[in-house]
Amino acid sequence: MADTAPPPVTRPRVHLIAGPTGVGKSAAATELARATGAPIVVADRLQCFTDLATASARAGADVPGVRRHWLGDRTFADGDLSATEATNALVALVERLAWTHPLVIVEGGSISLLRELCDRRSALAWQLTVRLLPLPTRDEYLAALTRRAHEMLIPGACGPGLLKELAALWRDPRRRLLAASVNGFEAVLECCAKYSLDVANIDRQDIPERVLNRIAALIAERHAEHGFLQHRVFTEIFGSPVTESGFALGGLERAA
Repeated sequence: MADTAPPPVTRPRVHLIAGPTGVGKSAAATELARATGAPIVVADRLQCFTDLATASARAGADVPGVRRHWLGDRTFADGDLSATEATNALVALVERLAWTHPLVIVEGGSISLLRELCDRRSALAWQLTVRLLPLPTRDEYLAALTRRAHEMLIPGACGPGLLKELAALWRDPRRRLLAASVNGFEAVLECCAKYSLDVANIDRQDIPERVLNRIAALIAERHAEHGFLQHRVFTEIFGSPVTESGFALGGLERAA
């Protein structure tokens, strides 16, 4: 008879770090992972796409000494990952990691995924705590998102660059509808229409600086709009955001 692993003695201890895009979820999860040795599970549907390293902010997320796990590795050709499929993958991954780790960290900002996870909360065999990161002021938020948008437009640390990723997808008409639904891409598409840019070759064009600045500003505006929505939904789901900047493992403060 095959050997089977004994069940965990205690319920898995899971700490969720949630919040809007661009408020520091990855940095907060990385800090806690370094302090505890816990693995991180990224609760993000978009970051499953390996060919969207820049658009999904997956590029640069891996940090030496920190184990970060994605819900899957797929490409745009595989199609979108539904909220139910993503939540199933999240639960299975967390429970697998919990066999060998006393704490599992989950970081994420996917509204549909976290809403479904919350709906399943009573059925989860987890000791679940939540840290909801707050929004900065509107001006600070837009400034930070604009800086990030400029970085995403330039190939380098953030991957091949947002324009290169969009152009590659746009050359295949079958990928266009899904590409146009991605935050960031739709802002670029709007600017392409306004400034008569060829989407399929936008990464090869000499785009004036004023146009690049407008693209970055519009990407930031769209991400900010989504961030305000995330903040409202997560506050409804999980309660008031945690406002203190410091965090200690001993203060896994609120059971969800």
